[in-house]
Amino acid sequence: DLKILFRDNSESPKVLSGLDSLFNIKDAPEFDAYDPEGRGASAGLNFEHIISGHRNRNNKFTPRSGRYSLHRISDQSVQLVRKGEDGPWNVASTFTYRVVEPHYVDFEFRLRPGDATLFGERGWGIFFFANYMNDVAEVPIRFLGVSEPNGKREWISGDATNGTHPDWNSGGTYRHVDAPDLEYDADHDFRLNNWSYDWPRYSEPFYYGRAAEGMTLILMFDRDYSPEDEIRFSLFKYKVPKHPRPAWDFQYVVHKLETGKEYGFRGRLVWKKFVDEGDVVREYESWRAGLGK
Repeated sequence: DLKILFRDNSESPKVLSGLDSLFNIKDAPEFDAYDPEGRGASAGLNFEHIISGHRNRNNKFTPRSGRYSLHRISDQSVQLVRKGEDGPWNVASTFTYRVVEPHYVDFEFRLRPGDATLFGERGWGIFFFANYMNDVAEVPIRFLGVSEPNGKREWISGDATNGTHPDWNSGGTYRHVDAPDLEYDADHDFRLNNWSYDWPRYSEPFYYGRAAEGMTLILMFDRDYSPEDEIRFSLFKYKVPKHPRPAWDFQYVVHKLETGKEYGFRGRLVWKKFVDEGDVVREYESWRAGLGK
């Protein structure tokens, strides 16, 4: 049911890599999931940032510059390939997308640092991915989690509210219930993606959002938090309230990068009519049960 246009970096940052458009031709044939406002506005599963824990001019937008070539693997699958020498962080990566009937995009991101010393003494790296949405019915993302220490698991509406954190900038990030916050230098020059809310936190590695036209975008992942790596959920509202077009984003964090070691994760994007929250859970459970088969 999906109609998708994939892009490489050849016209970036005017036209961004990843999913340039996403239509469900059965459920909403005229409605693009991603922001149609103009060139550079649309971004789906777009590799946006590589961020270290230190001040560095390369913390912003470097995956959007340099060669990032697109290769067709099969009728249903394409892959973006980045060589280490084509970016200032010397990180080689592949981002593989596979369209699965009826309304899924399975994806896998793999990376290998060529020189982990570029990430400084703290050693961690954030690999940040963007979804610049078209009009939505509700701005928040929703996930299963807890709103306080030892709280009961419930559905959380993450609206990225402006609390007391000094680095809040039009949005924020939610981490797993077991994850500590990331520490970063006081003079860091790109802080908005580093900090995360103490509470609420998510307990299961998936979230959904309610888009216009009765549609929902669901994102799910094969991991949450471990000593080696973690997934974090992000919401940014630069166009809100003028336009109901948030960025429903996510981060892959490696806690201590090692030169030559491979890291990565898998996930699934769902774009279909919203049914209810039970259906969201079933989508995740069905996908998770099939991993490794």
